[in-house]
Amino acid sequence: METDEWYLENCEPNDGDEETDLDTAWRGIWVPSRPRSGPPNGSNVSPRRSPLARALASSPPAWAIALAPVVAVVFVFGALASVRTEWSALATDPAFFQHTGWYVLQGGIPYVDVWDVNPPVPFGITAVLAALSGGDMLVLHALSVGLTTLVAAASVFLVGWIASLVTDSDAAAVAAGLAMLAVPELFTLPFQGVRAQFYALFFGACALALALRDRPFVAGAAAALSAGSWQSGAVFALLVVGIAYQRTGAKSALRTVAGGGVVTAGVVLAFAAAGALAPMVVQTILAPLLAGSPYTLTERVSSVLLVFGYGSLLLPVALYSWVRGTVRDPGGQWWIPVGGLLFGFQVLFVDMDGSTDALQLLAFVALGVAIAVESAIERRSTPADRGETARLDGRRIALAAIVVAGLFVPLGLAWNVGSPPPRATLERVETEAEPDVEPLSVTPDDADVPSMQTIYWEQLEPETCHYRVSWNEVRWVSMTDDRLDRRHCDAWPERIDRQ
Repeated sequence: METDEWYLENCEPNDGDEETDLDTAWRGIWVPSRPRSGPPNGSNVSPRRSPLARALASSPPAWAIALAPVVAVVFVFGALASVRTEWSALATDPAFFQHTGWYVLQGGIPYVDVWDVNPPVPFGITAVLAALSGGDMLVLHALSVGLTTLVAAASVFLVGWIASLVTDSDAAAVAAGLAMLAVPELFTLPFQGVRAQFYALFFGACALALALRDRPFVAGAAAALSAGSWQSGAVFALLVVGIAYQRTGAKSALRTVAGGGVVTAGVVLAFAAAGALAPMVVQTILAPLLAGSPYTLTERVSSVLLVFGYGSLLLPVALYSWVRGTVRDPGGQWWIPVGGLLFGFQVLFVDMDGSTDALQLLAFVALGVAIAVESAIERRSTPADRGETARLDGRRIALAAIVVAGLFVPLGLAWNVGSPPPRATLERVETEAEPDVEPLSVTPDDADVPSMQTIYWEQLEPETCHYRVSWNEVRWVSMTDDRLDRRHCDAWPERIDRQ
């Protein structure tokens, strides 16, 4: 009776706490042995602990332990490469995002005093960093680099975690995380500062992981932050609503929508109060759709292959996994091929102006690789030896790490050093496939503004809202018969002319 009362007051079912041989092995290496308190009479039940206490008391999963050294090494390499290329020399996009955050604290209003096609979340992030910097632009740059690097590295582990949740295989999770590193821009560009796509990837991966852990409200909120960082992040919102409905029904799907709605409503109300709602809609929705870069399909395919480099060999592996998963279990991990295809559509037909535009597709390629690894392990396990899977999984983790890290990570770096023959050929094909377009009525050279780097370091408050002068911006000005010297960009376009 004493034991029963103790159980009711202090214990919970031991769901998910069973230790495999692998868990025990890793625990013995990384965590010193410690006595475990128990109930009266030595009954085999676990004491109730808070989620935080359980997280702190448990050792990291084996896949994370295997992945961490590789992630650390490649990001250190990215930092060293950045230092060698003059760390304080800002690229244009990070300079723009970080300056806009500082400008907001001076009273500037995005989409009114600043014209840009990007959604507002990155400006909110850099405004917080600018407040923490105390107005020192070098400190702001350091904070921006630090946060963006942390976000990029966390995204690798998030993709590994998602793969672990989907496949229940440590080897597959390691393979997914390392596949993310096949594109070196993921661990080199964060050291240049804030870029919207890194935050869209991070919030989107958070949303997927939370949805798979049955946290629909916060998953919806994270998906809204992804879409608020970069337009294509809206794909994550669609996926997490579907995942919630599949896992626990319409009520969870509605909670996911509610979570996204709270974030969206907060942003909309803030910009409506500032008188910037209409220009935000024009610049973040209409302008990207109507003034996007002209392209040909051959050019876009070449661009994608150039970004993935030798990692392009992973694309057919992922596509095979998507198709195989859909055929074998249409109602299971449907969201992986759907997400992959939607982001594939994005890079081929909507937006592919640089390597960071392919990061979301990279995440779903990595999940496809994870499924392929898990399938290979399953096929090679006969009924007689499946009971040994836990004991042998450590070897499979090592094998996956060696194969992926030993091939695609350094090959990705080699692709970007010098000009290997396949890269030179693809660059030529990309250039030859560029469409012929009529000259625009205005060009970036017509703008009488300093460079973005000068604006940033000298903390200038430009007299025109068109000081970023991106090609999207120039095309929009040309289409709408606008002026590059306009003081405020808060009006609806008077006309739209594609001719």
